[in-house]
Amino acid sequence: MSFLTLDSLTKRYGDTTAVDALDLSIERGEFVSLLGPSGCGKTTTLQMIAGFALPSAGRIVMDGRDMTDLAPNARGFGIVFQSYALFPHMTVTENVGFGLEMRKIAAPERRRRIRQALALVRLDHLNDRYPRELSGGQRQRVALARALVIEPPLLLLDEPLSNLDAKLREEMQLELRNIQRNVGTTTLMVTHDQGEALSMSDRVVVMDQGRAMQIAEPFRAYEEPADIFVSTFVGKTNLLEGQVAAGDNGQPCVDLVGQRLDLSGAGVVGAGPVRVSIRPERLEMTACRQGLVDGKVQTRQFVGDHWLYQIDTPVGLLLATCPNCGPAGFDVGDEVGVRWTPDSMRLLQDRPRTTLSVGGVS
Repeated sequence: MSFLTLDSLTKRYGDTTAVDALDLSIERGEFVSLLGPSGCGKTTTLQMIAGFALPSAGRIVMDGRDMTDLAPNARGFGIVFQSYALFPHMTVTENVGFGLEMRKIAAPERRRRIRQALALVRLDHLNDRYPRELSGGQRQRVALARALVIEPPLLLLDEPLSNLDAKLREEMQLELRNIQRNVGTTTLMVTHDQGEALSMSDRVVVMDQGRAMQIAEPFRAYEEPADIFVSTFVGKTNLLEGQVAAGDNGQPCVDLVGQRLDLSGAGVVGAGPVRVSIRPERLEMTACRQGLVDGKVQTRQFVGDHWLYQIDTPVGLLLATCPNCGPAGFDVGDEVGVRWTPDSMRLLQDRPRTTLSVGGVS
């Protein structure tokens, strides 16, 4: 039996369904992220789990116990809010110990657990400071220590890194994930940041319009998207219109605006219109007439560890990345060839939440 189970969890506001019959099982110690755009239902889901919103239908079961109708303070969950919600008039020690004091934990045990929590987040040297005297990353770690000190069965993170600058956000992703692994607390995080979810999670739940479009390990969600929405939302992609048909050799091929590309017996189910998803890093730029299609470089952008190109081709405008190994190899206006391998393509039927099987993708 899973540690936390959402059974057809639903939330309606009048005629609007914010969360639509969501089924999700989380194992003990797992780190799972709810990922999706604004309005997809991820925060509402977290609020129902925390007890701040009452489900319209469905159940929340943790370790065999139905939690659906329990008040928030009866659930005992640790929560880190987007704003951190620290008490400005309390020191770091007082903030971290607040939950223990409310639970009437004896003073000696309270002091021991506060010291342990602050050491865990490497803030034991700042125990007497006030929130206004801390950096954004330090405040975030105080909020995390306050959530962990009560030894919760479940840790809920509501966009915990969104207020940090880009460099600090990357550092805190590693920090937070390492702390979670060391403590072993089952964790559910809400985020709209794809990189954050992919780098930190054991599994991601990609949501849209209140539904889970795909539940998978980060690598699988990126490499084997379940549908068009997941393909375009999780990372960058080239999404091209095509038709699946039989090639001259009897093997399936995909026709992209007159360009017939062999699928090398990848096991395509059925024929007809499809969308072809190809990640930018899977495209290789080469000399003209040495690729699958030719095109002209429209834009070039330097992004630090790689160059980002837009190439106008007969199959559409392609986005390609090349590792930064020095000066860019191609300039705007250059005629180039573009090629990719058959297993780089993911064929998606042109209807929501349904895919064709290509190279093991389903």
